[in-house]
Amino acid sequence: MSEESDSLRTSPSVASLSENELPPPPEPPGYVCSLTEELVTKAREELQEKPEWRLRDVQALRDMVRKEYPNLSTSLDDAFLLRFLRARKFDYDRALQLLVNYHSCRRSWPEVFNNLRPSALKDVLASGFLTVLPHTDPRGCHVVCIRPVLPPWV
Repeated sequence: MSEESDSLRTSPSVASLSENELPPPPEPPGYVCSLTEELVTKAREELQEKPEWRLRDVQALRDMVRKEYPNLSTSLDDAFLLRFLRARKFDYDRALQLLVNYHSCRRSWPEVFNNLRPSALKDVLASGFLTVLPHTDPRGCHVVCIRPVLPPWV
């Protein structure tokens, strides 16, 4: 008998497992870095992101979410959690708090986060409250200006 058919015979199938022995859900696909060398260097200098520690850091945040907020319905894939780590310069506690705050905001203001369309922002953009400057900064980034508008009664 071939080695392949032998392993198929001896490995348990999902149907043969009891309800308490179901296999764990598959892990989401791993993160594949798409940063340029320039951005990797910038991330290392400004965010303390080390490519050799990146997956370890993401796993640490994932473990914290599972332990401290087991009922938080959130994505635990590498790329999603990496956003929060980068936003808080790889400080696990601050990244976790940002993730919790993110979900709190989404629950508190579903009208802002669900089905948001540019047409919903038309009045805000027309008011001049938010504007994009016509020229970019020295690094080529667009600059957004926010000018709070006082209500007419003030």
